[in-house]
Amino acid sequence: MSDIPDTSEITVTTKDNELTLEEMSEALPDTATIMTRVGECWWHLIYAARGGNWGLAEYYLRRVVKLENGLVTLRPKHAERMARFQQAAVPPVVAAMEAQDLAALETAYQAATDMANQLHGESGYPYIRWQLPQEPPKGLDLGPVEQAAATKASGNGRVH
Repeated sequence: MSDIPDTSEITVTTKDNELTLEEMSEALPDTATIMTRVGECWWHLIYAARGGNWGLAEYYLRRVVKLENGLVTLRPKHAERMARFQQAAVPPVVAAMEAQDLAALETAYQAATDMANQLHGESGYPYIRWQLPQEPPKGLDLGPVEQAAATKASGNGRVH
């Protein structure tokens, strides 16, 4: 007899429901949903940097990495390609953002986008080719944030 429990019988009870592990797994976002979110954050990142809102650009870079790490947890078959992307493509983006060097960021951003498209092909999806929308995202202030105004608005000397 095996010491491994039958996971089909394991359930998790919430205040609203009781779900099996399989039902919970099915409810998690699929690769396409996660990568759509990555693409939106990637789009927002470059337009925020172009507008001079480096804090917002950094926020979106953190979101990209977090979403990618979540994808690897949920879909480990992508781990090797994601590790290559994060080791080769992300550091030049980070360095350019830390230096607030827009020209360097544009170069690193395009190289990362090209690599991502190459990796889509390696994944068996050569028809998925991400490209930057020509219009900036709507609904966000992409311009620079004035330190004094942000500090005054927060009321505690910390910028949010």
